[in-house]
Amino acid sequence: MSKIEKLLPNFAELTPSECERITFEAMDVYKQTLQSLEDAPATVEDFLIPWDEAVQQFERVVGPVFTLMSAVGGEEFDALEQTLDEPLTRLTSWVQTNENLYENFVQLQKLDLDPESAYFVETELKDFRLGGIDLDEDGRKALEEVDLEIASIATQYSQKVSKMLGEKVEVGGKKYQLNNFTNQLALTDIDDPKLREELLEISLNRGFGGDHDTRDLVLKMAKARNRRAHILGFDNHAEVVLETETAPSTDAVYSLLSEVSQAAVKALETDAETLKQRAAKDGLEDFKASDWLYYQEREKHDALGLSSEALKPYLELWNVLENGVFYAANNIYGVTAKRREDLRGWDPSMRVYELEDETGKSLGIFLADPYTRPGKSGGAWMNSLIQGYSKTDYESIIINCANFEPVEEGEDKFIVWDEVETLFHEFGHALHGFLSKTKYASTAGTNVPRDFVELPSQLNEMWAYNPQVIENYARHHETGEVMPEDMRAQLQQSKTFGQAHATVEFCASALLDHLWYSNAEIEQVNDVAKYEQDALEKAGVASALVPPRYRSTYFPHAFTVGYDAGYYSYMWAEALVAECENWFKTTAAKDGDGGLNREAGKAITDAILSRGSSRDPQESFKALIGHDASAKAILSRRGL
Repeated sequence: MSKIEKLLPNFAELTPSECERITFEAMDVYKQTLQSLEDAPATVEDFLIPWDEAVQQFERVVGPVFTLMSAVGGEEFDALEQTLDEPLTRLTSWVQTNENLYENFVQLQKLDLDPESAYFVETELKDFRLGGIDLDEDGRKALEEVDLEIASIATQYSQKVSKMLGEKVEVGGKKYQLNNFTNQLALTDIDDPKLREELLEISLNRGFGGDHDTRDLVLKMAKARNRRAHILGFDNHAEVVLETETAPSTDAVYSLLSEVSQAAVKALETDAETLKQRAAKDGLEDFKASDWLYYQEREKHDALGLSSEALKPYLELWNVLENGVFYAANNIYGVTAKRREDLRGWDPSMRVYELEDETGKSLGIFLADPYTRPGKSGGAWMNSLIQGYSKTDYESIIINCANFEPVEEGEDKFIVWDEVETLFHEFGHALHGFLSKTKYASTAGTNVPRDFVELPSQLNEMWAYNPQVIENYARHHETGEVMPEDMRAQLQQSKTFGQAHATVEFCASALLDHLWYSNAEIEQVNDVAKYEQDALEKAGVASALVPPRYRSTYFPHAFTVGYDAGYYSYMWAEALVAECENWFKTTAAKDGDGGLNREAGKAITDAILSRGSSRDPQESFKALIGHDASAKAILSRRGL
């Protein structure tokens, strides 16, 4: 038994009531531990290391609790989440306005520290300042009150959106489980244009009325975060967020999104004309947004000979994970994944693996939870239950969650290409955690700025297309034969197909997120739908044929806690990704392998993946690439 598996929670014991008990106990221990450090000497050994260990121990307890809230959910976990909002917010406020703890960090900054400790202290001091340490008593009280309001709104919003996703909708006598984004995957398969329109209309109107109406919460959140920014002395919430990101300013974010979206909107006109002509041949003269994916899929089939249905027999879920995602990780990073049928997650449909490096040393435990279920949050995500660092001998416990449509027990699950990319993407986050080699838990793995954290995940998607990797996982579920060579070639060609549509819908949501949180007049806004339309028209991405990937009423990235004023991060990171992909394919490639080799893996691990936030992430990027990235790299990558 590896050391880390002893720390794998027994999820069967973590009932909502038990989760409540251990969380409150952990909060008491955490506060007492930090209180004992208030008078500690301001040294690395006496203060900084114990501080880091206190944070790590607290997160080790509450991590599984919050995992179950999002991955299992339900009424009892929803109630627990609401119960914990206030005490956790007050605890955070107490920490970030603690003068004694803050002063120790100030004194530490005056010492001759090693580079990782110095960077850690610098980031902690910034968190104190953004948490209100410089405010007077009235300011701190006002900040805590608005933080309590934000926490409550975020929980209410998140739970309403989860309930939207938990309900199936009936269209044309068939029931559909809605995806969390606007354009539903099912739109590619529905032949009747009226039914397509009905399904998209249902998707677009989520949160606008009914039991799950979130419009009031959207307005309250945007205004509360704006007030919080003003209390801290900033003009808007986006400015607060960018204090801890790599993007230099709100203008830089808007400029990036505008430059990319303008190129995409231009390309969209050509694509729209092609699809309209195709629809007209079917007698459909009134081409609508709901028809786009349907005809784009058929255009792809004709142009490339490729269709989702033709691909599916070669894309069995667990085979893609084990012989695709894990295979690529082994070739690049020397990582081996071994199935552990003796270990359990929180749902019987899950699989658990132990990861080892090429010497046989354990890197930790990986849990895969791919299927949707009532109560589960939408989308896909990675989380570290235990983040490896020096004291854990660099062993982690990391989860990947997704929301694929489940199958009956014993049946094979076949996935579409977007879901293949999701598996590679989320495991890229996991690798960021498993390959981390830092001194502190707080600087390890994905503890980096949000607009850098998506680099390893988006970059890992490239291996889904690598010829050697495809040959290993894209095999027919009955015959075991490799996907035909012409289909593999078509997949390579498909990478930029439909990118104008995908880019416009992403940019529309990213700009919405940005404009909700950078508008000086947000207090005067009272109509969500009108504000959305005005914002998209102002940004130049309003399109009758391409709705935003998320509307404000079902946009957890923006209106819970995580990617608020930061949804742009995916595109900011993509500029870095494009440069790294080019590095793999040129500098790091050997004998035409596209960079699928251990030397390349060692180089990027040393420069980026192992570093976490032990130094400025931009420094890590430049250590590998040698220069900054630009928006032009995104346009080239997307074929725009």
